[in-house]
Amino acid sequence: MPPTQKTGKNEIINASFDIVREEGFDNLNARAIAKKLGVSTQPIFSNFKNMEDLKMEIIKKASSFYFATLEEEEKSGKYPPYKARGMGYIRFAKEKKNLFRLLFMDKRSPDVKFPTDDASKEIELISNSLSFAEDKASRMHALLWFFVHGIASLIVTESLKLSEEDISAALTDTYLGLKSRFSDE
Repeated sequence: MPPTQKTGKNEIINASFDIVREEGFDNLNARAIAKKLGVSTQPIFSNFKNMEDLKMEIIKKASSFYFATLEEEEKSGKYPPYKARGMGYIRFAKEKKNLFRLLFMDKRSPDVKFPTDDASKEIELISNSLSFAEDKASRMHALLWFFVHGIASLIVTESLKLSEEDISAALTDTYLGLKSRFSDE
């Protein structure tokens, strides 16, 4: 009798992540995962309490990809740190559309924390570079984030096509305009 092949938690997470990346979060279900792995649905529910637990693992993995994109953009040194985070956000939207939708566009439960729920690093970057108080830096970041998120969302929905240079110029213009406005307060 041949040994039975064990499908572990990591294989299930990786297959699920591939489905989400390629087809979107709405297409993630036990049957699709089982089909991708060539197994029954039994290993999924042996390794996870329910589909919600598995979906939380996928959100964590997508968040890791998102933060890795931001880190790559910052480490490239092409842009100042705060701008690099905005450019990384837009690049993530452009290159990983389904993951972006999952993290930043899909309806979500209010008790689930997502990557942009904590903007402390971005606020600190503004505060330090412009010598703004935290509340002023926080308000400026919120306005800039609305702008960056708008560009990213328009790219994901294929409503806008801009070159990296055009995006960079738009972010610089908006940043400088808001910097001027907040400096006058």
